[in-house]
Amino acid sequence: MAWVLIILLALMAVSFLLLKIGDLFSPWMITTLVWLAILILFQFSGNLLYPLQSRFYTCVIIWVLLMSATSIITYYAFPSAKELCQSENDIDIARDIHVNELFYMMFFTISMVCTPLYVYNIYKVISMFGTQDIFFNLRIFASAGEKDMLQTLLIYVNAINQALFIIEMWRYPNGNKWRFIAIILASFMCAVAIMEKGALFFMLTVSLFILYEKGHIKIRTIILWGIILLFTFHGINQMRTSENTVRESTFLDFFNVYVMSPSVAFERVQEKLTEQYGSRSFAFFYAVITRLGLGQFVVEPKLQEFSQVPMFTNVYTVFQPFFEDFGYKGIAFFSTVYGVFTGWLYRQCRNGGAISKCMYAYIVEILVLQFYQENLILSLSMLVQYLFVFFFVLQRRIGVTFNTNYYGAK
Repeated sequence: MAWVLIILLALMAVSFLLLKIGDLFSPWMITTLVWLAILILFQFSGNLLYPLQSRFYTCVIIWVLLMSATSIITYYAFPSAKELCQSENDIDIARDIHVNELFYMMFFTISMVCTPLYVYNIYKVISMFGTQDIFFNLRIFASAGEKDMLQTLLIYVNAINQALFIIEMWRYPNGNKWRFIAIILASFMCAVAIMEKGALFFMLTVSLFILYEKGHIKIRTIILWGIILLFTFHGINQMRTSENTVRESTFLDFFNVYVMSPSVAFERVQEKLTEQYGSRSFAFFYAVITRLGLGQFVVEPKLQEFSQVPMFTNVYTVFQPFFEDFGYKGIAFFSTVYGVFTGWLYRQCRNGGAISKCMYAYIVEILVLQFYQENLILSLSMLVQYLFVFFFVLQRRIGVTFNTNYYGAK
């Protein structure tokens, strides 16, 4: 079963390349390559993890085929910019984007003021526990559910920093380099403050995607940086492990926990019948309705319980919430939702729309992490935060201009 699926996915990827259907970062290509890589890795993992079973293979077939088909159909269903305009310069995805200086400086100022406050606030709390296991305590604090009002407000600076980072990457190398450096430092400060590997992975994924689209790097550069990042993450994981905890002894242990264990853990997920329709898949909507006081619903936590595979993990691939709520029908339905949305957004990105280019740069990381967990529908609040920043910074209708020749004019 595994090798049949590997051959099928390999043929799909080769067909996309030969027929020039999209590029390396198209949603169907990312999806196909991600699951192809996972399946190949399992053929050489030996007995380090429990074996995969038929459920996982079935979900991969449903997900990859339906998502690839719907994203391709949606992409080609919408007209390209070449069909809508005559100027080739108007459809260049690699061209720089323009910003509204008024709103850009507003968000930039918020970033520069709130990022140090965010880091200081975390340090103030962590320092109460002493310096021993400081990195471990940072991670525990970041995962804690209970936070005061200031901490809740300051945490939104992460989305602002990363949204501005995406914008500056599209403007590179013609943007303001000092602002870009300041935004990079602010993003690193937030990542280090909570010992969050995901923030670093996000920055690298965005950088590789945009630089590839601009023609500054090749595929071999992407592979090299992927390998470097894995070893960097292993080092960070060692730093944030408590001295009283048994550390993962080798890089192979780390690789199995974070890359391959979610697929095995998914085999232990069971369909859960609840009175609340789509309790896990629609957790974001239930949370919003409950907070607005329009109803009282159970809001499922995003962090899952640990499962032994045989090492412990609490991530279960993108399939987990959909399968728990609806079984295989959920996998089919939400793969179609993913396909239609990403296919449409990729078309708008290729057409050169500024907001679409920035939003797709954000979505690329979500597509790459399909093997890890679901990060689109369960994290719609993050997508809204990014869209909010992009909408204001990239729109050109609202602004303030100063007429320097007004005074003293004849």
